[in-house]
Amino acid sequence: MKRIGRHTGLVLLLVLCAWTLRAQENTLKVEFSSDSTKNTSIGVFPRQGIVYGSLSDLATAFALGTYENRESGKFEIKRPPYRITVGSDNPFIIVTDQAGTKTAYQLPANVIHAADAYFVPLTAFLRYFTVTFNTSAAYYDPKLNVLRIGAPVAGDAFEISTLELSPKANGMLIRIPSSKPLPDLESWLRPDGWLYLTIADVKADTAALNRVHPSGLVKQLIAIQSPTSLQLTFRLSGKIATSEIIRSKESHDVFISIRTPGLDEKQLLERRQQEIRAGLEQERKGWRLDVIVLDAGHGGKDAGAIGVTGVREKDVALGITLKLGKLIEKNLKGVKVVYTRKDDRFVELDRRGQIANEAGGKLFISIHCNSLPRKPSKMRGFEVYLLRPGRTEDAIAIAERENAVIKMEEGYKDRYKDLTEENFILVAMAQSAHVKASEVFADLTQREIKNKTKIPDQGVKQAGFYVLVGAAMPNVLVETAYLSNREDEKLLRSQSGQQKIAESLFSAIKKYKNEYEKLLLEGEDIGSR
Repeated sequence: MKRIGRHTGLVLLLVLCAWTLRAQENTLKVEFSSDSTKNTSIGVFPRQGIVYGSLSDLATAFALGTYENRESGKFEIKRPPYRITVGSDNPFIIVTDQAGTKTAYQLPANVIHAADAYFVPLTAFLRYFTVTFNTSAAYYDPKLNVLRIGAPVAGDAFEISTLELSPKANGMLIRIPSSKPLPDLESWLRPDGWLYLTIADVKADTAALNRVHPSGLVKQLIAIQSPTSLQLTFRLSGKIATSEIIRSKESHDVFISIRTPGLDEKQLLERRQQEIRAGLEQERKGWRLDVIVLDAGHGGKDAGAIGVTGVREKDVALGITLKLGKLIEKNLKGVKVVYTRKDDRFVELDRRGQIANEAGGKLFISIHCNSLPRKPSKMRGFEVYLLRPGRTEDAIAIAERENAVIKMEEGYKDRYKDLTEENFILVAMAQSAHVKASEVFADLTQREIKNKTKIPDQGVKQAGFYVLVGAAMPNVLVETAYLSNREDEKLLRSQSGQQKIAESLFSAIKKYKNEYEKLLLEGEDIGSR
């Protein structure tokens, strides 16, 4: 019995040692140089040469708030006004700033959801983590198995905290002092006089930079810090011949030399501008607002929202669309109207954008009706939406309801699999050339519906509507009113109510067309204003 007991004790000892070694392999010490009482540890594990760290443990170590959406597989860490959101099996992280602006960054590998926790590629993630939550550099030492955290960033810890503007007889010299080498710089001088400078891997005192008083050629200065870089934007006046980045041989300072043209250069520049204007004249003809695409939401097997008395969204949307089309065809000569549907048929969401592009559309208007799950409800009013990630829970919910129609399409999982939240941001950015034009039309639409109908104004908003994704032109989605409200539904189901909404939209189109073509005649791009 004693021999069995000793054997059993030895086995237990070996198991305990193995468990202890495994626990050490799966934990990482976190040491705070400013306060050792805060020292702790986080869960980690290696995979294919990358060390992954537990995001919830990291949040606990820094006393950050967390939120998990199990249905969508999303996890969020936050310290107001900033937050970072990750998704399971996705390499993108979303950083949301104090203005609600979301920016996507890509990690070298996917976020992993395991053991009821989210694990991120530690070294790469720390780069965004420290900048977003204003901590000093966090250094992971794999040999000592420790994560070292310094004190919170102080004002004098910025590597760039000021810049100097020196007007010259032939231009401007901008000096950017830096406390460390700046190997990765990119600059871009736009023809309209905006100069962009991006400096990677640097922390800057943007508040101090934005207080620098403009001088000489520089009429405006904007400094923006992101987790990976500093962007300096300069609005320049007058004609610019060249801009050049010069590195100091005696320090880490960087100079930007901006030179105005001499007499010969001015003559050459004027000649080139004349040639460009001649070429643009032909291009302008192709950009006239000659094709408007009208999209009646839902249709066929997709009834859309159902009103208090059974009114169907697909019928109202089609009624307004056809009435609007007749107004355009009758009153705007030279403008062709293209319909994604003219009767009660089902059209896939991505096909609607294809129809618009194939027709050479210059403006895309998608017409819908709003609704709440509870009927009847007090909420009423119209909303105009732009294609951008939603900023409010209501806007996101409305977009999800409208997007749910894809489940009626065959093979929808494969067709829309790339439209994740993170990738959607990139898709929306790809339409940046039409953002300003869409905003102009959205504002006009809001104003005209408000002035010409009695429908309450719920404003211009933004959300991720799939139907707008494929339309490579200025586009908006209009939620005309709430079918779940008795008063709104009464207006929407009546021919006179639909006609008033159509007339409001037509008035917005007419004013937009005048503004749009006026800018073309002036040689400007409405998409860049």
